[in-house]
Amino acid sequence: MDFPYATETVCVFMSIQGSMAVRNGPNRTNSMNWFHAFVKSTLTAYAGATFTNIFMGRPTAMFANDVFFGSCLIGFGVVNWLPLDIGYQFFNTFIGALLATVFSQVFRVGGIAGFSDAAYNAFKDAPSAYYPTPVFGPILFPTALGNMGGFLWNGFDAYLEKGMPWLFQQGVACSTFYHFYAHDAEGIVGVTLRSVVKPVAIQIMGLMGAEDGKESEDDQLFAKFAVGVFMLAMAIVRMPQFLGPKFSPFTAVANMVKGVLGGKKKKVNAKPSKKSKKKNQ
Repeated sequence: MDFPYATETVCVFMSIQGSMAVRNGPNRTNSMNWFHAFVKSTLTAYAGATFTNIFMGRPTAMFANDVFFGSCLIGFGVVNWLPLDIGYQFFNTFIGALLATVFSQVFRVGGIAGFSDAAYNAFKDAPSAYYPTPVFGPILFPTALGNMGGFLWNGFDAYLEKGMPWLFQQGVACSTFYHFYAHDAEGIVGVTLRSVVKPVAIQIMGLMGAEDGKESEDDQLFAKFAVGVFMLAMAIVRMPQFLGPKFSPFTAVANMVKGVLGGKKKKVNAKPSKKSKKKNQ
């Protein structure tokens, strides 16, 4: 993101999305105390930014960066305090929901890349004896970022009892690709992945306007771009106006594979045949 006030823009839209989730959910009657609604909206939007850094012994972004909390005030005000409720009404339209979805998802893409980079830089000098690059930290840290809200509002069992939530699926898949493509310079996974993808990646980055050969071959930049395209596409496809929030490409593929491997089971007729009835008579 290199346009003016890019960070502030995506943070405000992230806050608006959190405020809309509360206003359309627990506060649908608009009877919740304003402070209760504000804190709930803030943690709905920024539970990950509030708590995840604690696992790495780093200061929470909500305290370290004024933009985050300032955007929460603005986003909450837009949704709840504008005259004639115009902010709430606009973001309930398709265009408003699409804008909030796209910009908030851009924020999440930055979270995947930034938290994976942070974990890799923290652990890169002390990998395990079994692989030259730290494997799990740079994948699990950004995955935890996107799932703090689910754990906070639903509780451990309620969040996981129906299987792997979508945000876990997305976080693990995107963090894994980003980490191995951008960071794994020596391991077989990263080397193999780049040998397959990089020829195509260079062409794509050229088409996207990469200024020189160095930029078009930047592994970290392409990994972030690829993750961003996937996450943006999924966010739009999973809107209620399209396939809906229950859609998951991973679940769809898994079900297809199960169907192919399992084949069609023959139906067993529980009723005795006419011949067996005659014999019994």
